[in-house]
Amino acid sequence: MFGAPLFLIAALAGAFVPLILHLLQKKKTVSQVFPTLRFLKIADRHSSRRIRMENLLLWLLRTLIMVLLGLAFAMPMLRAGGLGFLGRTARDVAIVLDASYSMLYQVGQKTVWERALEAAADIIKGLDANDRFCIYLALENPGALIAEPVGDRARGLAQLEGLKPGYDTSCLAAALAAAHDALKKVPRRRERELHILTDNQALAWKGFTEQAAGETTTGQMAAAVSAPRRSGRWDPGAVDKRTACFVGLLGAASPANIAPRDIALVPPATFAGSPARLIARIGCSGDAPETTLSLCINEKEIARRTGRTGGAGLATTSFVVPPLPAGVHAARVESPADNLPIDNVFHFLIRVMDQLPALCVGHERDTVFLRAALQAGAGGTPPRRILPEQLAEEKNLGAYSCIFLVNALPLSGQIITALERYVSGGGLLVFFPGSRGSLEDYRAWDCLPGVPSEIMSFSSSESGRTLNWGQAQHPLLHTLRESMASPRLSVQRALAWKKTHSGAQALISAGPGRPFLLQRDYSQGSVLMFSVGADRAWSNFPLSPFFLPLVMQIVEYSGGVGAQSPFVWCGESLALDEILPGAAADTALLDPEGRPVSIRGVTQAGRAAVYAAALELPGIYRLAPSGGRESSAPALAANFSRAESDLTPVDPGRLASLLGIKNLYTVTDRETLQRAIREHRVGRTYGEHLLFIALLLIGIEFFYANMLSRKKPDLSGLLGLTSAGKLNGKSAAGAKARRGEAGSDII
Repeated sequence: MFGAPLFLIAALAGAFVPLILHLLQKKKTVSQVFPTLRFLKIADRHSSRRIRMENLLLWLLRTLIMVLLGLAFAMPMLRAGGLGFLGRTARDVAIVLDASYSMLYQVGQKTVWERALEAAADIIKGLDANDRFCIYLALENPGALIAEPVGDRARGLAQLEGLKPGYDTSCLAAALAAAHDALKKVPRRRERELHILTDNQALAWKGFTEQAAGETTTGQMAAAVSAPRRSGRWDPGAVDKRTACFVGLLGAASPANIAPRDIALVPPATFAGSPARLIARIGCSGDAPETTLSLCINEKEIARRTGRTGGAGLATTSFVVPPLPAGVHAARVESPADNLPIDNVFHFLIRVMDQLPALCVGHERDTVFLRAALQAGAGGTPPRRILPEQLAEEKNLGAYSCIFLVNALPLSGQIITALERYVSGGGLLVFFPGSRGSLEDYRAWDCLPGVPSEIMSFSSSESGRTLNWGQAQHPLLHTLRESMASPRLSVQRALAWKKTHSGAQALISAGPGRPFLLQRDYSQGSVLMFSVGADRAWSNFPLSPFFLPLVMQIVEYSGGVGAQSPFVWCGESLALDEILPGAAADTALLDPEGRPVSIRGVTQAGRAAVYAAALELPGIYRLAPSGGRESSAPALAANFSRAESDLTPVDPGRLASLLGIKNLYTVTDRETLQRAIREHRVGRTYGEHLLFIALLLIGIEFFYANMLSRKKPDLSGLLGLTSAGKLNGKSAAGAKARRGEAGSDII
């Protein structure tokens, strides 16, 4: 096709101009009084054919120049794909927008997201009246702005206005599969287009499987027909050959980003007047190895640390948390401003307790090591201790998240019932055996992981035992396993079990078939049972470096500390009563912008629970002021997943194999994208190329015609005549030869 077809008439007319000029051109006639025409007749016979040939070449050359000039101004176009020389046809277009927060990366004066919206708007504006389009957002699960292809361009542009990316990661494969399925549901059009607008991040392409581009075997095609594709899975075999795919990698070629990824408080149980340590994990992408992190508590900067991340990857930075008063304190770790500011802040809460929520039940001598460990972990705050018989006087066992029974058997049936009710309500009960109770005293319990069958004794040569992590991923042991190798103990006495409850599991073992620590979930709570006592009479366990961290981990696991995580992830629907003790259906929770969060109460297995709707915004969520309070109290901290902070770029050369589409156009900016779309839809103009060829031929014609004119001597020179009209003495043969080279007609 041609951009200006009227110039074809000019090209046709121009082709006749050289012909007419050549036809009208008169032969050059020379009149000369000469005694004889013998030499001229001979020259005429030998040069007539050469004269005709030279004029023909010039005519063809000049005709070609005129035709090329006319064609150049007619702007001939050749389509890069589709139906060859034919023009634009009705088409269905699917636009997939990467809507992850990495699209907020600043490139120049605009973010990648703004550039993607502008490119999407250009695509919609460039559609014809008969074209249809749909728009999908690529998040962890695809979302549809316009699910079914429509032709209303004003609606599409309105959908793009004010659109913002989410806090989720992106999966382009699922969104592209959903968009392509939407195109296939409508009546068949002649052509389809898929447009992917994303940044340069490799993470977004995680859902594609690498394969040979455009190659699908017969077996794969048969399998695709017989077995329907799973939802969210990209299948290049379902794409016909005429479908074109445009990938706009609109981000920075080499992005750099530093962001806090995670935090951990050591110890997790923080007590009034005691310092703690905060460990922050930092993620780095690109060439940004050095950073400065600051710690803010209650909107006040406490500390600042500068360090190197070691290049791309993860690193850690440690802060000292000063002693804080009892209560809940809002805190954050913040990195310096960069091109992706949305992930520079990581929010969390520091819950400071005035005392340890644990109760020791046993005699003073039996509990001395346990109380020392609990006091050390609580920053010097001693735990509460009572005698076994005083348990009957405790009216509110639910105030403790963890109860330790240290050589406390036997107990009365009333106390056993009260303790089992405590476990059923969500408490944690820990058994340390001792010499005061017998094996029969364990049979009265229903909540134990197992009833011991014997008390084994070991000689000094048999006492060495290496502890093994039976359930290394259990929340109780996960942190210990990372920081401590398998400890070795000396055991003189230990409980043994022939059979344990079906729901029990050995968290730690002291050898094959010899549990060291058993655990069993009982209704809403849990029971832990050690095979050795908490004093030196049974083993050296209380003196080992393994004792203190395990005891503190038990307290954290009990729910008094461990269940109240310093932060939660956005997008989660939370069991609010497990995070906020005392939460009810009428609890008023406000998001970081002060808007109320939807809370609902449900009943599960006869137990009332309170759930908060999925948290959408990162930041500090607070309880609404009530009871005369002037300000809202921090309730929880939410952060979005930092997976998108890894901006490692994708290799554009791999996209063809990932997508498996033959007609693939990969561009890096908005202008190049528009040019690629235009060349695919309309065709590429070759006017400039034809003009260049025409100019080249004009130069050739000029030099060729000039060369011909120089080769034609005058008549005197041609015949070898002197001014007197006589021959200059040269041979007639030489004159004859010269006359044979003449190109003019002489009369």
